[in-house]
Amino acid sequence: MPNPIKEALLGRGWAGKTLSRTETVEHLNPLIEQHIELNRYYDDAIQSCGDERVVGVLERLQKTARTDVGKLSETVLSCGGTPPNGTGLEPEDFTLPGTFPDMLRRLHELETEFNDRLADELDLEHQMRTRGLLEAVKSNSTDRLDALSALRRRAEELEA
Repeated sequence: MPNPIKEALLGRGWAGKTLSRTETVEHLNPLIEQHIELNRYYDDAIQSCGDERVVGVLERLQKTARTDVGKLSETVLSCGGTPPNGTGLEPEDFTLPGTFPDMLRRLHELETEFNDRLADELDLEHQMRTRGLLEAVKSNSTDRLDALSALRRRAEELEA
């Protein structure tokens, strides 16, 4: 867990023991896997939606999410690891059941799980560069959660 005294004294700098490169890879690879899977669920929602405006919003969210996966992967590579790339995943394994509001609800749940996992990672003593990346990825995840909440409300209103 980050030390608030160190953070207050050192600002963005850091002192003390942080996760090793190997430990960083061990922590980031499962996050990358989860993010890739989450992106596949977004792909299904985009394919299932008939509303062009909603598709546009989801596609913009996906552009950032894919970039985040790339940045996490670059960090793993810079630590000497091999990041997962999702090539063994089949699109049919990532379908969201139910009506479109149900799909958005499930996407929100999956995004919340990912966001919570990012928060757990930020409790660890990651190197500052990795910490900065995780904070940015978490911020983007929070933005997706906000957008999904708004889309869910709209879809539920239209369904009612």
